[in-house]
Amino acid sequence: MHTIRLIYASDAREDLRYRDFMSIMDKAADINRDRAITGILCFGGGQFLQALEGERLAVNGLYHHIANDPRHSNCQLLSVEEISTRDFAEWSMKIIDWNDAVTAARQTVLLKHSGSRVFDPAHMSGQQAGAFLRDLADMERLLSE
Repeated sequence: MHTIRLIYASDAREDLRYRDFMSIMDKAADINRDRAITGILCFGGGQFLQALEGERLAVNGLYHHIANDPRHSNCQLLSVEEISTRDFAEWSMKIIDWNDAVTAARQTVLLKHSGSRVFDPAHMSGQQAGAFLRDLADMERLLSE
């Protein structure tokens, strides 16, 4: 079995708000759990940045479903890599609302990995996006301790 991590960015539909996709994400978390997919999703400034980890066929199938979802557009694949260790193993889907909790620490992480103070994942490389999401996940873990 081949385990991969796939990272993509996309633009949210203009009228989509955080509360609108919370119920969608609850369903996605259940589906992901059933398919042994883990990941993290960051939403802010009308954009999504998501990492999905799991068995290659399961992640590919989910990504194709996501890419065709009308609630967003301009889906850009930033990175796909085989992995031996999952970075987001404890979450079937962790959601972070960037707009809701932009702290100095989060801004520092964003600036470190993107060179910008504006959350704009479409302009990150796959490597930058992966490192940003890993650091963001580490911050979330510290908050939950």
